[in-house]
Amino acid sequence: MERDANFAKKKAERATVRSHFRDKYKLPKSELDETQIQQAGDDIELPTELAKMIAEDNEEEQHKQSVIGQLSNIQNVDLDQLKDKAQATLEDLKTSAEKCSMM
Repeated sequence: MERDANFAKKKAERATVRSHFRDKYKLPKSELDETQIQQAGDDIELPTELAKMIAEDNEEEQHKQSVIGQLSNIQNVDLDQLKDKAQATLEDLKTSAEKCSMM
């Protein structure tokens, strides 16, 4: 009985991983996976190594989806130079706003 319980738990853990990736990549859900998770109970968690890998993957994807992540993918873009230019432009705007007689 104990062996069967451990086996059911392992199957549910694998089903949890598969369902996570199905959600992440917007794939159709599997009724078999949902059934295995329900049979094992609500106390099923991802193994710590897999949870750590998924968290790292999520952080990497968030960085890639950010504006800076997209800019870093473009070849021959110097982010430091771009940042310096943006700061210089802001400073120029501030000085011109200070000189403006209407403001």
